[in-house]
Amino acid sequence: MVTLNMKQNSLALAIAFGAVVVGLAVLLISEAAGASELIIAIGGGIALVGVGVLTAVVMRLPEPSGESGTAGEHEHEQMEA
Repeated sequence: MVTLNMKQNSLALAIAFGAVVVGLAVLLISEAAGASELIIAIGGGIALVGVGVLTAVVMRLPEPSGESGTAGEHEHEQMEA
């Protein structure tokens, strides 16, 4: 698996988040204005690509150092103590 450094992660996250915002804006504005279905679909497609890139970037983030496991298990252990 290829991991990205923090500078690359920040840039990828910013671009992907911008794509989601722009895509949703195009989708919602064109829907409200009664634009053609093609424009609405393009806005939705841009938003979906942005969500996909966000998912890929988060998936490639390195695991945090320390104990491995899920947060739910850790919280459960603290509640029993």
